[in-house]
Amino acid sequence: MNTMNKQEINEFIEKMEEVGDVWTEEQVNNVYGDSSFEEALADRQSSLDHMSDIISKVIDK
Repeated sequence: MNTMNKQEINEFIEKMEEVGDVWTEEQVNNVYGDSSFEEALADRQSSLDHMSDIISKVIDK
């Protein structure tokens, strides 16, 4: 398995901050330490999309 290096962890943090999803390096390591950069981004994007769907449904009620 291809785990993220420090540069990729920082890039993940920067990309998440762009959408208001703030992470620390320690949090990224704890949650995605065994994932590749691409896997971590895809998983987090899926989670954000899911949360957005839930929020939209709650607001629409």
